[in-house]
Amino acid sequence: MRRMVSMVVLAVLFTAGCTTVSTESDQVALHYDAGAFSSTTYQECVTQNNRAWDGLGEKYYTYPAGQRNFDFTGSEDSESAPFTVVSKDNQEMTVSGGLTFHLDTGCDSEGGMLRQFHEDIGLKFHPVIDGDGRTTASWLEMLRFYIGHPLSRALAAEAQKYDWLALYNDPETRTRFESAINANLGAAVMSTTGGKAYFLDFNLTLQKPQPRKELVDGLAAAQVAITQRQAVIEQNATVEEKLKQIRKLVEVLGPDGYVLYEVMQQCLIGEARAGCPTFLPLPEGGNVNLPAPAKT
Repeated sequence: MRRMVSMVVLAVLFTAGCTTVSTESDQVALHYDAGAFSSTTYQECVTQNNRAWDGLGEKYYTYPAGQRNFDFTGSEDSESAPFTVVSKDNQEMTVSGGLTFHLDTGCDSEGGMLRQFHEDIGLKFHPVIDGDGRTTASWLEMLRFYIGHPLSRALAAEAQKYDWLALYNDPETRTRFESAINANLGAAVMSTTGGKAYFLDFNLTLQKPQPRKELVDGLAAAQVAITQRQAVIEQNATVEEKLKQIRKLVEVLGPDGYVLYEVMQQCLIGEARAGCPTFLPLPEGGNVNLPAPAKT
């Protein structure tokens, strides 16, 4: 009986001391032998949707697989605040948006790129995934350094090629701005990781860059002034056309005839004051031809 109890206790202790890992569909793990009497050496890669058990002292390091996000809108759950850039004409603007990418989790017999990432960078920020499968503050710290910093530098360098008004108001300029950063961001990130492509498939989407409020207010005021000036121009053109018509009527009717013409026009359309004539005055020297009455 005592022997059976001892065996059960040993089994419980052995089970309790086991190291386990269970990867989700968006996780990959690296297995290292880290026993009390052995050096730490790489063993294997545990791919998505797998479970593994090992003895005492074994270590597993879990990393996110699939598409990841780097949100820099400044919202509550974002990875970063918007970045500040300076335009070609020396105006500060804030740029916000989102970036998607992949961590290269490729594993071969030697661990592949993921093992290199883990040993070069991952160990400094361990753990990157907690026991509930969520990325940790350490992962966020790593993203801000290896992706946020080169992204900020790329935005600042590209913004120097455009005036603030073009970045703010011209869709074609914003498209060129975004496309240029997308094309060069991979190289910018690799310059931070020592030339190694640990991160892949960058896709950047930018929101409309925002200048300082004073510039936006000034732009609105300028637009109001332009609209008012255009209205004055159109009003003056209408007055000039009216004067041309008056000159032509005066040439045909004479000054007095034109005055009489205007009065009659206003009477006909009901805009004249009371006292419209019930007869048609005859200008001095004018002739009136009346038809002869019909004979009965």
